[in-house]
Amino acid sequence: MEILITLGIITLALYIIYKSVRKSSKGGCNCNSCSSNCPMYKDEKLKIK
Repeated sequence: MEILITLGIITLALYIIYKSVRKSSKGGCNCNSCSSNCPMYKDEKLKIK
C-alpha cells in the first residue's frame, strides 16, 4: 500500500514539474501568481525599453 501511495506522489510531482517546464519553455509565466511582480513581466518590460 505504501508503494502505491509513493508512486502516486512521485507521479503527481513529475506531472507538476513537466507542466511548469513546458509552460516556461513557451515563454509563459510559471510563478503561480502572474501579477505585476512576476519576473517574466519584468524581463518583458526591460526588453521593450
